Amino acid sequence: MALSLEAAGQGAIITMSSHMPNFALVKEKGTDAQGRYDYSGYTSNTTTGDVMDKLLPGGELNEVYNGFLDLIARYGRALQDQGIPVLFRPLHENNGSWFWWGEAFCDEEGYKNVYRYTVEYLRDEKGIHNFLYMYSPNGPFDSVEDYESRYPGDAYVDLIAFDMYHD
Repeated sequence: MALSLEAAGQGAIITMSSHMPNFALVKEKGTDAQGRYDYSGYTSNTTTGDVMDKLLPGGELNEVYNGFLDLIARYGRALQDQGIPVLFRPLHENNGSWFWWGEAFCDEEGYKNVYRYTVEYLRDEKGIHNFLYMYSPNGPFDSVEDYESRYPGDAYVDLIAFDMYHD
């Protein structure tokens, strides 16, 4: 938090990408004495557990997911209280298959629904209004239709982008 506040004070644009943990693995670890989940460890590329189909309300991982979004909301609120916007890329590189939210692990509608839920939870439930949401699949693309295949809609996206790591 302090680093973000300091950087913003120096004129930096704050960006956030969330390599979310595999929530099935988080749930397996259980909670601590205060009922909090342990989100530590890098498990974004652990693609087991059928995670995407279990995140929405009624799903067995919804509580775990909401707890993680609550952490993001606390960060967002602290910056919002200081008037600092954040460029947020949730569930990025969705058309690849190296993260549990990737193309091989959920269909287009499932991805769109989780993206929309993420925005609605943070914006509408938690009152976080300083996030500019970025839709950011991985390039290159064969067509506009290819790029837009998982696009969740204008009501959920403020900026479009793409990730690309080669020429």
